Amino acid sequence: MFIVFLFLFLFLFFVIIEFVLRGIVRHFRNEFQWIITEEDDLPNFNKGALESFFNNSFDKELGWVRKPNTTGIELGKNGEIKYHIDSIGSRYSFKNGEPSISTFGDSYTFCRQVEDDQTWQSYLGKELNEHVLNFGVGNYGIDQALLYYKRMELLTTKIVILGFVPETICRIQSYWKHYLEFGNIFAFKPRFSLKNEKLLLHRCLSEGLKDLDNIHSTIKAVQKHDVFYKRKFKSLQFRGSYLLSYFNNFKRNTILLYLLIRRKIFNILKINNEFYENAPFAKIMKSNVQDAHMMYQDDYACNLLEKIILEFRDEAHRRNQKPIILLMPQLIDIQIMNESNSSPYRDFYRRLNEKIPVLDMTEHINYLSMDEIYIEDGYGGHFSEIGNKMVASQIAKFLNNVY
Repeated sequence: MFIVFLFLFLFLFFVIIEFVLRGIVRHFRNEFQWIITEEDDLPNFNKGALESFFNNSFDKELGWVRKPNTTGIELGKNGEIKYHIDSIGSRYSFKNGEPSISTFGDSYTFCRQVEDDQTWQSYLGKELNEHVLNFGVGNYGIDQALLYYKRMELLTTKIVILGFVPETICRIQSYWKHYLEFGNIFAFKPRFSLKNEKLLLHRCLSEGLKDLDNIHSTIKAVQKHDVFYKRKFKSLQFRGSYLLSYFNNFKRNTILLYLLIRRKIFNILKINNEFYENAPFAKIMKSNVQDAHMMYQDDYACNLLEKIILEFRDEAHRRNQKPIILLMPQLIDIQIMNESNSSPYRDFYRRLNEKIPVLDMTEHINYLSMDEIYIEDGYGGHFSEIGNKMVASQIAKFLNNVY
C-alpha cells in the first residue's frame, strides 16, 4: 500500500511540475522568440506583416534584399540611423566617377549602426578617390551574396569584395532562418549543398508564401535541406513532456529561464537596467557564435564554405574582375576568442588565402580600443564610424599590396 501511495504522490508531483513548467515556458515564449514549443512548427504568419515584408524586402531569388530607390530608418544604439538605397540597389556612398569597386555581403558590409557617409565603403572611396558600391544586406549568408553578385551587371567594376562575419558558415547551411534563428519566420532563402563535390543550388521557396494555404508543403520541402531543423530547432524545442525537454537541455534552459525571470522581476519593479534587460538575448548571441566557431571543425561545412567562396572567385575572373574576401569579426567573436584564448576560424582563412586574397580584420583589431571600434548593439557588435575608418584603411593598404 505504501508503494502505491508513493507512486501516486510522485505521479501527482510530476504532473504539477509539468503543469507549472508549461505555464512558465508558454508565458516566456510570447515575449522571447528563442523559447520554442510545438506551436512553432507552424508559426502564425500575420497577413499584414507578410504583406509589408513582400512590399519592402521580398526577393524571390535571394529571399530578401534592399530595394532600389528606397530609404529607411533603423533604431541604432545611439539613436536613429538613416540609410538611402540608390537606383541600382547600392547604399549611398562617396562618389567620384564610375564605380570601380563593388562590395557584397552581410550587415557588416551594409554597415549597420552608421550613417551613409560613415560606412567603410564611403571612407574607402574618399581614401582612393574612387566610387565604391555597397550591396550589403543584413543577415545575408555568402550564398545569397554570391547569387546577388551573379545577377548584377557591373561593367565598370574592377575589384569586387565579398565581406562577411565568420558566422556565415552557419548561414550558408540554413534554408529557413526560423530553424537557425528562431522566430525569423519570413526569412526563407536559397542555399547550396554539395553533390559529387560540386555546388547544387536549392532555390528559395518563399515565393510560395504569397499563398498561405501552401505553407505546409513549403515548410516540408525546407525541412529536407535545412541542416538546423533537426540539429538545432528540434533538439531545443519544448514538445511532448516539457519536463523531459527541459532536462534534455538542462543547462541552456536553466540559464535562459533564470535570466528571463530576473528580467521580468526588474520590469515589474520598474527598475531600468540595460544589462539585465539584454542578458537573455546576449546569452543566445554568444551561444550562436560559439556554435559557428565549432562549425569550423566540421569538414562538410568547411568544404561547402570554400566551394562557395571559390565560385565567387571564379565568377569574378570570368568578368575580368579582381576578387577579395573581407572577413570582419563581430565584437562577440573577439570576446569569445579572448575568453578561450583560441581562434577557431583563422586557420581556415589562412589556408584559403592561398587560393584567393583574404583580408582577415581579426589581425588588425586593436584590443585596447574595442569600445571605440565597435558598437555593442545586441546584434553581435557592429563596427562604429571609427571601426569603419579602420576597415577602409586596411582595405586600401591591402589593395596596394595585392593588386
